[in-house]
Parts: sequence; C-alpha cells; structure tokens
Amino acid sequence: MSLVARISERLTGLLRISLALLLLLSGPVGHAQPADAELYSSGEKLFKGYCGACHKPDKDMTGPAIKGARARWDGQGDIYAWIKNSSAYLKTGNPYANALFEKWNKSVMTANAISDEEIDAILYYADNYAPPVAATPPPVSGMEPAKGEGAGSSWPWLVVIGLMLLVVVISLSGVKKSLDNAVREAEGREPAPDLNFVQRIRLWAWNNKMAASFISLFLVVWVIVKLWDMAWVIGVYGGDGVPNYKPEQPIQFNHTLHAGQENLAINCQYCHSGVEKSKHAGIPSANVCMNCHKAVEAGKVTGTTEIAKIYKAVGWDAENQKYTGEEEPIRWVKVHNLPDHAYFNHAQHVAVGKLECQECHGPVDTEMDVAEQWAPLTMGWCIQCHNEKEVNMAGNGYYDEVQARLMETDLGHNELKQYLEDGKITVKELGGWECSKCHY
Repeated sequence: MSLVARISERLTGLLRISLALLLLLSGPVGHAQPADAELYSSGEKLFKGYCGACHKPDKDMTGPAIKGARARWDGQGDIYAWIKNSSAYLKTGNPYANALFEKWNKSVMTANAISDEEIDAILYYADNYAPPVAATPPPVSGMEPAKGEGAGSSWPWLVVIGLMLLVVVISLSGVKKSLDNAVREAEGREPAPDLNFVQRIRLWAWNNKMAASFISLFLVVWVIVKLWDMAWVIGVYGGDGVPNYKPEQPIQFNHTLHAGQENLAINCQYCHSGVEKSKHAGIPSANVCMNCHKAVEAGKVTGTTEIAKIYKAVGWDAENQKYTGEEEPIRWVKVHNLPDHAYFNHAQHVAVGKLECQECHGPVDTEMDVAEQWAPLTMGWCIQCHNEKEVNMAGNGYYDEVQARLMETDLGHNELKQYLEDGKITVKELGGWECSKCHY
C-alpha cells in the first residue's frame, strides 16, 4: 500500500469515529399535546383559580373529580347553572343535584361569575387531563460540584471534544510513523521498530532530556501544591471551588418548589419552626407535611412516588382517606453539622441578628432542588462574617445598654467611642471575636 493510501485510510477512519461520537448524543424528542392546546391551557388556569381548592381533575377530594362531569350530567340537568350557583340550582328540586348535595356532605360551591365559555374550557381541561409523568430526577451523590451557569448541559460535549482530540492525536501519531518509515524506506534503511506507548514516551524523554526534566519538575510541584490545598479542606464542604455536601435523602424534597417565590412561596419558618426560639431550626415532622399533602397527592416532578413515602411514614391510606396507625419514621440525613466544640444558636442570629436563611444556607428558594451545604461553616468563614456584619441597634432593646455605654463620656468608657468612628458597629466590635462566645 502506498504512503498516500495509508494516510488517506487513517484520515477516513478518523472522520468516521468523529461522526459516530457526534451522533452518540443525538436522538428524536417528542411530546404529546392535547388536541386544542390553547383551550387546554386556558382551562387549566381557570380550574386552578375557580376549582382547585376543592376539586382535582381526575380524583375525588373535598368535591368530586371534574373529569367526566359533562358526561355524568348528560340528561340529568343543567351543568352550567349548577357550576355558576349550586345553591340556587338546588332550589329547582333537580334530583341529580340534590343527590350530589347529599353525597358530598351537603357542601355547595361558591357562586362564581363565570361564563359558559370558561366552563367549557375547564371541562375540556379536566376531560383531557393526564397525571404528571414523573421526570427522571438528577442523580444525587454524596459529593457534587456547586451549581454553575450551564452546569449539567455542557459536560457531554466536553467529553466528546476530548475524545475527538484523543483520536486526532493517536491518528496523527500513526501518520507521523508512516511518514518516518517512508523516509527510511527511501533511504534504504529498515523501518522503525514497533514500540508501545510507554516505550515511545521513554524514548522521547531520552532524546529530549532538558524538556523532560522541566516537565517532570512541573508535575512534581503541581502534585505537591494540589496535595497541600486538599489537606486544607479535609472535612470542609461548601464555599467557592469546594464540592458541596449533598447527601441522598430518603424522600426527595424540593426546596425550590416549596420555598421559591415563583412556586408555592412557603415561609421557611412554617417547617423549621424552632429557628426563632431555639438553638436548632428543627426538622419538620411528617404531620406538618400532611397539612398540605393530605390533599396534594402528586407532585410536579416526581408524581406520586415521593409523596407516597410521606403517606407510608405517617400511615395514611390515601385511597380511603384515613390513618392506618402503621407508622414508619423518616430517616433524614443531616446536612449541616458543626463540630461538638463549636456553639451556634439559630435564635440569636435570626431573632436578634435578623439574618435571612439564605445568608448561611444559600439560595434554597431558587437553586436547591436538593438540600446541600452551601457555606463551608469553617471558623474563618464565621469570623469573617462577624467582622463585616453590621449590627442594627436602632429600636433593639437587646443593645440599649451597649448603645448607652458607647455614648458615655464621663464613666471611663471613652475607649469604646472609637467603634463609632466609621458610623457602624460590627459583631466583632461587640465581642464577636471572643473565643468564649463560641468555645466555652
């Protein structure tokens, strides 16, 4: 085979492998849509506004399921009049309406200023409703890198590019070898012996001693520096450049969904009720979860899978709407854990210091689908905050005495006035750097 033919064959192989790698991640994606997507969307909004408090599209709740209501009312009466004002419609003596009234504990719907077209949209939505399909949740590992812009979407392409570059290097190495052998053949010399990868590296290092020495020195220094940096963060999680501690929990609780302003916007203290009164914020009992999930049986992402675990924990029979008495405690995994010799009080920071949860726990309401340790919680991190955080003393009785002493000029406290020179008082200036405040 000629030299040109051998080079052409190698480049053709390289092209085929590259195309195969690019096609590896591609594939058709399809999504099912209702026949009239606009009407369905309009009906969904109207359902949530008018009906969602007492009804579900496909399951009985406080009131009956809406799905199939038009068919059930067919020939029984005026469903539009019933929905608009059920109390008034009961007075007509309609037997089907009165049977519903008796079946559902004599409950009536609030009179609504709703049009026939809006009712049609609601019924269309309910009749075409399908339970949310549980999306495949992201894998949760004990240690994951901190989230960044574009995280989770670019790494497959980086892998593809890396593989392509590796293929190019290997192929070019083969082309170079072919060219060397062609030159040797033209000069009447024997072809170069076949060497494995390690032998080729050793041969190159022998022929390029100066470059090999610099590279070896660089690698040794780089390894020592990396080991030194790693030693400083042993047991430290969170913070810039350090993987966050994100343990897998027995139930996938989505903080962003529950606490996010664009979603349910539940106040953190509704679940962590001890944060203003105790050292510990507290983990909510499953009964707190049931305040909502007694009615909400399916989530937006995981469907019924994760909520069913709550039901199992408290012994709730969702089908018969009653407790069975068979309980199984939820074994939550602790995320934030300070050393035993470090004292920390949530109430002091929240009730007195007026700190927001996000200042220590990160963007739980916008980015944390899974709870993770966002801050490193190291001593350096704490004292830096105490050094920078300004104390709001106005109207805070806790600091009235301190404020009075700072303003005195005749009782031997003049040295304290230096703290007022910058117009603010930090936690450090109130003793926040004293060892005994956290270690006693």
